[in-house]
Amino acid sequence: MQGLQRIFLCLLYYGFARWLPVSYLPGGRIAQKIRRAICSRLFGRCGQNVNVESGARFHSGRKVFIGDNSDIGEDARIMGSVVLGSNVMMGPSVLILSMNHEFSRTDIPMNQQGFRPDKTVHIGDDVWIGARAILLSGVSIGSGAIVGAGSVVTSDVPEWAIAAGNPARIVRYRNETKAKPQESMPVLQHHA
Repeated sequence: MQGLQRIFLCLLYYGFARWLPVSYLPGGRIAQKIRRAICSRLFGRCGQNVNVESGARFHSGRKVFIGDNSDIGEDARIMGSVVLGSNVMMGPSVLILSMNHEFSRTDIPMNQQGFRPDKTVHIGDDVWIGARAILLSGVSIGSGAIVGAGSVVTSDVPEWAIAAGNPARIVRYRNETKAKPQESMPVLQHHA
């Protein structure tokens, strides 16, 4: 895509389409189609039936690769490179950061050290990312996983895992037949 065309589409998205209503409000389906039409031209890859909700931010979009039937949540913010698989659900105000400040030197202030190289965040297929979760640089979320609301993901989450907390830890796996009791939660037993 040519530079002027990308600039025009970014202005159209950030100046108009981003502010249109969320998909579940009156007029939201039309707004959803408008955002999809613009983002399909901005993203590095945009699958079929993608939903970009109201308020989502993703810089120019060229480092966003998103599969079919996936969602970028309301007021989500993507800073850097992200690869989302198919059928990804994302709650409101999710923050995905694939870049980070450099801080290795102590002889100059951190705000003068620039950024570390971009490390892509990978999100598999059929993943649910809860509201206000934060995914940090270079993490991978395996297919079928769930990231709990408000979690801070600092390391990889395996397939089928349910991760929650700050930092996010595996609570259990979705494909287990019976959940393992957690030490911090009382176990309720049913007596016949």
